[in-house]
Amino acid sequence: MKAIKTLFGGLMLAGALCLGGCTPPPPVRLPELPLADVTPYFSEAAEVQTIDTSYYLVKDAKGHVLGTVLLSAPYSTSVHGYNGPTPLLIALDAENRIKDVVLMANQETPRFAQRVEANGFYASWNGLTIEEAMAKQVDAVSGATFTSEGVKGSLALRLEAYQRQLSKDYGSIKPSFWQRLFALRRR
Repeated sequence: MKAIKTLFGGLMLAGALCLGGCTPPPPVRLPELPLADVTPYFSEAAEVQTIDTSYYLVKDAKGHVLGTVLLSAPYSTSVHGYNGPTPLLIALDAENRIKDVVLMANQETPRFAQRVEANGFYASWNGLTIEEAMAKQVDAVSGATFTSEGVKGSLALRLEAYQRQLSKDYGSIKPSFWQRLFALRRR
């Protein structure tokens, strides 16, 4: 029992030191997204507006929102296909339904990436809401399983992050291990 108390005390001390001395990671900084990069998905696009450090709004010449563009990187850089990360551009219409999912520059073997596209894998999510897309089970493309799984993972992580960004309801985010631990200790 004494060993458990010592371990628990050490964890509490480590957590307190980290909370007091750890600096948060710098905010994600989105690269500039040229208008030419969104016109394939939004033909009437006249402006691309960066929202905070989260996503891009695409507007027409009158300022009406046509849709949103999400980049999966850096939110999903830990998700890998066969040869590395599978960065995506996700175009959403004005109702937040997926218009298009596109694999951006990557290190995947070109024939595997082409096989995934040729099988309509990216189009599997077109027309779906974010919730529907996150719940949809899409089978990997035979012969390009790693690339397919990388794309699915990148898409899921980015859509989950986008939902949090939209809600700004930080109470709905699961508490960290340390937050749960300190909450138990206070009881």
